[in-house]
Amino acid sequence: MKAYVFTEKGKIGLQEIPEVRLSPGEPADRRAAVLRPRFLSPCSSDVHTVFAGDGPRRPGLVLGHEGLAEILEVGPEVRDFRPGELVAVSAVMPDVPEGTGHEGFPFSGSKLGRNINGMWSERFYVPEADRNLAHIPEGLTPQQALMSVDVMATGFTAAEAAEIEEGQTVAVFGLGAVGLMALAAAKSLGAGRILALASERRPESLRLAEEYGVDVLVSYRDGSILYDRDGRAGSHRSGAAERHPMANSTKSPGVDRILDLTEGQGVDRVLICGGGPEALAQACDVLRYGGGIAVNVAYMEGKGMTGLPIFSLGRGMAGKTFRFEFCRGGRKRIESMMELIAEKKIPDPGGLVTCRLSGSGEIPRALQMMKEKPQGLLKVMVETDRW
Repeated sequence: MKAYVFTEKGKIGLQEIPEVRLSPGEPADRRAAVLRPRFLSPCSSDVHTVFAGDGPRRPGLVLGHEGLAEILEVGPEVRDFRPGELVAVSAVMPDVPEGTGHEGFPFSGSKLGRNINGMWSERFYVPEADRNLAHIPEGLTPQQALMSVDVMATGFTAAEAAEIEEGQTVAVFGLGAVGLMALAAAKSLGAGRILALASERRPESLRLAEEYGVDVLVSYRDGSILYDRDGRAGSHRSGAAERHPMANSTKSPGVDRILDLTEGQGVDRVLICGGGPEALAQACDVLRYGGGIAVNVAYMEGKGMTGLPIFSLGRGMAGKTFRFEFCRGGRKRIESMMELIAEKKIPDPGGLVTCRLSGSGEIPRALQMMKEKPQGLLKVMVETDRW
């Protein structure tokens, strides 16, 4: 059968690989399923896997982890799923044989297309089907269900790990698809005020941020106000000259503006969904002393070290907490995400899909688009009826 596999850094190829089948004699196969992909969405993690530096990947790895699929075959011990069903497939699988659960492992779970073969193939294998496949509620569109399996699950991971309390001020760094979902999650958890660093060059992100509940959008480039829900943000004069010169360790105009908007006190929570290692220092600068929490769900490329500013750490005694989280996955997780969509408890995440392609031959193009991020692109959905 055909599959798109990682061949070498910067390259994928369509290759013939062994058929995927279940063997009744294998205990793991008795609880597994074989599926045919129907709707796929390459993401930034796929870009990192293919194009970034050294990482835990191998030649011949089948790529792809965001998708909806049709069940072709299930093992005799699978209780809740049957051939012919269209299901959502959890991108991160905490429950696999012998395996990498959510604690004690480098990636805190197995991930399709990263450390186990993914779904960019004619057929693919999912271990522990009852725990890693998810029923799609009636009425959800493919776009909505597709966004639940990784993008939404990751955004909610950030917001939940931040322990957002009613009325708190939250800053979101990085307004790609995950950042937008983190913003929506923060709103749903009761955040009183949401500030976000954004780029004026990405109008599609700005529009959705408004829809998802942001209060103030701040340009990371020059600190200008790009959007202000209540019209009062512009009344805050810059206090940069009055602050301690080390209060903004990276000299970021966006950090200055966030400190101005919070009267120099900083925010209660920061959700880091992009921006690179420098975002950690900026988060430290804008976190309030004595209880601020920052959560990072952004992938960091490269090797070496990253650091935090000593001044903003209160010389090590600031009472600020940093957490580094991997997307929480599994059936219950994904079904709970889709229920939030079905019950309209969050704005429609289907709007993140800004490009639709047809045919499995479009997968390399979709991957390249996610690497280059042309104007107007957030997420690509590829319908894969044809191979």
